[in-house]
Amino acid sequence: MKLLIISPHRREVKLEYSRAFKEWLQENNKPYIEIVWLDVGGTSKMLKDLESRFNNSDFPDVDIMFGGGVDPFIRSKSAGWLQPANISQQILSEIPDECAGFPVYDKEMYWFGVALSGFGIVYNNPLIDQLGLTTPKSWEDLTTPEFFTWVASGDPRSSGSVHMCYEIILQAYGYEKGWEIITKLCANIRKFGEGGGEGPREVASGEVVAGLAIDQYAETAIKSVGNNALGFSLPDNATVVNPDAIAILKNAPNKDSAEMFLNFVLSFDGQKILCQPIGQDGQMNNLYRMPVNKNIYTKDWAPKANPYDFKSNFKYNTDIASKRWNVLNSMMGTTLIDPHKNLQKAWKTIIDQNLPEEKLKILYAPPVSEEELLQIAESWSDNRYKLEITTQWAQNAQKKYKSLAEK
Repeated sequence: MKLLIISPHRREVKLEYSRAFKEWLQENNKPYIEIVWLDVGGTSKMLKDLESRFNNSDFPDVDIMFGGGVDPFIRSKSAGWLQPANISQQILSEIPDECAGFPVYDKEMYWFGVALSGFGIVYNNPLIDQLGLTTPKSWEDLTTPEFFTWVASGDPRSSGSVHMCYEIILQAYGYEKGWEIITKLCANIRKFGEGGGEGPREVASGEVVAGLAIDQYAETAIKSVGNNALGFSLPDNATVVNPDAIAILKNAPNKDSAEMFLNFVLSFDGQKILCQPIGQDGQMNNLYRMPVNKNIYTKDWAPKANPYDFKSNFKYNTDIASKRWNVLNSMMGTTLIDPHKNLQKAWKTIIDQNLPEEKLKILYAPPVSEEELLQIAESWSDNRYKLEITTQWAQNAQKKYKSLAEK
């Protein structure tokens, strides 16, 4: 038997789940099930792949969607791509309903959080000291002129975790102030990498001082360097701890095997591989993830920080985030990322002129209002309309940056 899983997870995660699931099947006298991992790229590319499959047929020839946060699962449920799963009540009894006010799993059983993720800033301590900078603790700290070309980020169009960082900023500060912070932050970015692990790798190598990161990538970089050279911060009241989910796709060809895998992943045996050390119970790779099973945190090898203790006044709106996921990616791509060099030229000119307020207001004015963005999102499936809007955004951005770059 085979189990087809589409996932943006990194190689080490896939290896550990394949290994542990095989051993779990043997220990429970169940038939062997071969996992076939379908890797089409990051979260956004995974969603595009699923959209193409369901546009062509009601039978996607994939069993499970695994990873990429929770917004893609909310969108997929709304699109009718998921089906509910039967999960043991004993397993669910060990998983709290919420974490810091955020649902850990869908009450209708369409998706389930597997790990909990925090989104924040990874930074290089020796480089901060060498350059005489202040340790960044908030998103706003990354927007100051001192951090020009010293910040790293992946591309939100290809990385779900990077997209989450920018969506969090928009919601935590409000749309207009959030877009201002995003614009200045993007102007300070050295270059945009492809995936979510790019920022932490640049920070670890000393190419930049700080970068946007999900906790697992930050922790991997921190462990690789050692000696407390790197740090990681979760901005107070301006971030979330949210689930990295899993779900069974509609008309999955191997539904029984898919439900078996979900029950394994959410069980104590499946949860411990997220954080147990190498060598324990056959573990071959450190995953540095925070499990959703609350009982894991009673173990001495569990993560030191318990996400269920995390408190925040910030309430993340999943409905708004899922509705504008694609259109926000396109707006950032056409106005901040694709014309990045011109954005940097404009920002450098403004810095050299001691940040004149009238030019700053022009720089960080959003292309459209929040209400307009949501209205545009409703018609985003119309490719002709999408091309018209993105072309307009791109042209306006280039004109703006060219004007601001003139001293």
